[in-house]
Amino acid sequence: MNILEQFSLKGKHALITCPEYPYGKEIAAGLCSAGANVYLASPHTDAMNQVAAALKEAGATISGCYSYAPGTEEAAVALADAIKKDLPTLDILVENSTGLRKEGWSHSFEDIYEVLQFAQLGVMLTVQKLGEIMATQGHGSVLLISDYAALVGCDPYNYKDCPEDMTKDFSLEYGYLKGSFVNYARQAAGYLGSAGCRCNCIAYGPLAGTRPEAFENAFVRHSHLKRLAGPEDVAAAAVFFASDASRFITGTTLAVDGGYTAK
Repeated sequence: MNILEQFSLKGKHALITCPEYPYGKEIAAGLCSAGANVYLASPHTDAMNQVAAALKEAGATISGCYSYAPGTEEAAVALADAIKKDLPTLDILVENSTGLRKEGWSHSFEDIYEVLQFAQLGVMLTVQKLGEIMATQGHGSVLLISDYAALVGCDPYNYKDCPEDMTKDFSLEYGYLKGSFVNYARQAAGYLGSAGCRCNCIAYGPLAGTRPEAFENAFVRHSHLKRLAGPEDVAAAAVFFASDASRFITGTTLAVDGGYTAK
């Protein structure tokens, strides 16, 4: 196999959770483009179906969709059973559930528990049950999707000219959830590694055109490459970690942020 063939995902089967959250659609498009059979899973079926329709319109066909509400063992077991029934193998799991958040810091216990059950307990159970499938196969790549807030605290000065956007990123649980993926990638990598399976994390920078212009300008001023991420930047990193090109990399977090967190 030559070096370029190692990036191919032809014949591989991938599952992406919560593709309606940031980066999900771009990752799905990238995996499809690299040859993978891509499946989606989410509790938000309308939003998931909209993602699938948008991808189909762009030429990337989704192979199937699952209604899945992370946060209980019963739901994770049911998803794993469905995957074992429907797919010959599960080669790639992209866990994208940390897009859920509540704005601001004034949350009730019930609000906090709802988010943590979905985006933390749910992630652990998903990786546990689907990771067992990969371990039985003896191969597989788990990819946890986070963003730059996993590596640095949000900068209040980025919101100087768009204060209305500050409550979104200064959410009570935002940095906690995003940062937890960094260490969980190490934990899962250690557990799955002896079975030939890998687990890594990507900490993306904001996608161009998805945030207020004032925030994007402030973010770019602080970065090295002086631009925001495009869809191809998101897709390429995910394809790398999903493919055999990264077969000797596990337990690591890659910052795909134009150098923002390098300062």
